[in-house]
Amino acid sequence: MDILNNREIAVVFWLIVISIFFLSSSKMTKIRNSFKRMLAGLFVRQIISVLSLMVTYMVIIIYWLSELDLWNIEQLKNTVFWCISVGFMSLFQLEKFKMDKSFFKKSVIDNFKLLAIIQFIIGVYTFSLWIEILIVPFLALIITMLAIAEAEKKYYQLKVFLEYSLSLFGVALIAYTLYMLITNFGEFGKEKTLYDFFVPPLLTLCYLPFVFFMLVYTTYQQVFITLKFATKNRFHRYATTFYALILFNFRISLLERWVNEVNRATIKSHSDLVDTFRHIFKIRSSEKNPKEVPKEHGWSPYKAKDFLVKEGLSTGFYNRLFEDEWYALSPMQEFSDGIIPNNIAYYVEGTEGVAKVLKLKVNVNDATRTRQACEKLETMAEALSLSSLNLPLSEDMISAISGCNSYSEKIDDKTITLIVERWSNHKFNGFALKFLISSIEKSDRHNFNS
Repeated sequence: MDILNNREIAVVFWLIVISIFFLSSSKMTKIRNSFKRMLAGLFVRQIISVLSLMVTYMVIIIYWLSELDLWNIEQLKNTVFWCISVGFMSLFQLEKFKMDKSFFKKSVIDNFKLLAIIQFIIGVYTFSLWIEILIVPFLALIITMLAIAEAEKKYYQLKVFLEYSLSLFGVALIAYTLYMLITNFGEFGKEKTLYDFFVPPLLTLCYLPFVFFMLVYTTYQQVFITLKFATKNRFHRYATTFYALILFNFRISLLERWVNEVNRATIKSHSDLVDTFRHIFKIRSSEKNPKEVPKEHGWSPYKAKDFLVKEGLSTGFYNRLFEDEWYALSPMQEFSDGIIPNNIAYYVEGTEGVAKVLKLKVNVNDATRTRQACEKLETMAEALSLSSLNLPLSEDMISAISGCNSYSEKIDDKTITLIVERWSNHKFNGFALKFLISSIEKSDRHNFNS
């Protein structure tokens, strides 16, 4: 049984060469010390405990799959690689999985897309070992240079050349694979090839319950730490823990929202504690059954927060900031190239039942990318205007956005405003663009600091 193919042997060879240089060169002393500290950080009790749980879980899964004839010993290499590259690394991405709950589902589906199948087929056949040893550092160098070239416009010509080189290599690899399929189909037609194809996505699918368990466990762990500071009374702390486990159980998004509410509230009595739970479930009920808001007053916040979902700007929940101030905001979305790209976010601001201000904010972190920023803002502002007012942007507003000029206009009972804020002494002459649709006059509006 061949444990490694020529391409994998070539990768291992270069990793050994790099490791020897890394361990022996006097120039690598500082890097070695940093690497040692990083390793020391990995071997703490909490991480070792989680890794032990992961390994135990995967051993059970593999045993179960082998009993069903869905795994055999020839898959040991692929399984070890999967555990390191997917299983282990996913434990450091739990926060990302909270934001994108379909991550693993998409990972499994991606394995069965046409491009993934082509990449898998190409990987079945490898060149002679000496050719693979020459190719691996060459490709690594090209990919590294391409990543650097993509970050700066001045390297555009180099970027085009590198992309062309990679495409040429890809065509050559596909041609070689087609030739081998015709002349040596037996290598591809082995039973092992079928196992190689479906075992990694199958492991990912079986790993989902463990990831969900870790998400719940780490969330509760963070919550209990927060409660130590938010509730001074020991009885209240025990009561909050008990109520949270009973009322929220696996609903970690509700749990996190409740903790934010506890941090804002002052827990002096059992009644105060119960009120925090009532508040969360009241909001939850409002989200499921949003009330209609008269047009002249504003918008339903639970509808307004989703106005730009199709444009890729999805806000979090509509939450209380202070007693009469509520908000929802999206993460900053980057949309340009460069070391410090431009970014955009969407805000909804108002009171408990009414959204009164819809805001887009663009940070132009480099004045040389002003045109891109204006085009992005115009696209998003148009979508927001259509969603909230059922009207396109006026020609005057489009002109103001294109020229980065502050401007304000009224349409019925709404004020539409563009604010340009220049940043003094900014290295790249950056500035902010704020586009607001408001149901109240600017002089009476309270903008949150954002």
